[in-house]
Amino acid sequence: MKGLNAKIQSESMINFFNEDSDFSIEKAMLFYQLEYPEITRNAVKLRLNNLMKKGILSRTGKGQYTFGKKPDYKPVPEPDLQKLYRKLIDKFPYAKFCIWNTKLFNEFMVHQPGRFYTLIETEKDASEYVFNFLKDFNQEVFLNPDEKTLNLYALNSTKSLIVKDLITETPIQTIENIPTITIEKMLVDVFCDEIIFTTQQGSELENIFVEAFNKYAINKNKIYRYANRRTKKQQIEEYIRYL
Repeated sequence: MKGLNAKIQSESMINFFNEDSDFSIEKAMLFYQLEYPEITRNAVKLRLNNLMKKGILSRTGKGQYTFGKKPDYKPVPEPDLQKLYRKLIDKFPYAKFCIWNTKLFNEFMVHQPGRFYTLIETEKDASEYVFNFLKDFNQEVFLNPDEKTLNLYALNSTKSLIVKDLITETPIQTIENIPTITIEKMLVDVFCDEIIFTTQQGSELENIFVEAFNKYAINKNKIYRYANRRTKKQQIEEYIRYL
């Protein structure tokens, strides 16, 4: 009966929110106050936690929830990225890295680009040393490139390496011992950097955001904290709100 009650409760919530799949604890309180006017915030949190345990809800941020349980984004690093990281960490054992390839966007795009970059993000003090080290192994290495440089020297390449400064408090994750991107970082980066991610702009940018939110569990608080580090918090909040 408890499982049935939880299902009935979730269906009532869906009707109450009028198909708004994301909601705050404040909205949840309004729902429960219809039947229990004196209910406390802690009591609402307990009910929401119970629904999360049953897989009916999942948390998308502090005080933010969505219906259903979506998987976490866990991109498996390809062998060439693993080899690259081992080479880097052997040379720079104390440096912090985030390594990934722009072909990860293809999962969310309608039109599949033919040009990809491998991004090696590291601390600003180390980025030039990493760049010089990689030049000995690959001629197509660029350090914080501008649009002109990419168009002149990397337009038709699928093996270019781009060394970028790693922004502090960047949300990354470790998969198979490789520090790599999170879905939150991916969305903020593609929103903020129109030069490196030029093929992911326009209608494809909207496709990326919509598909990512549809397929994976996304923590909006992580998005907004990182976007704030990139001075784009307000812009990305408005963009997500009107998707």
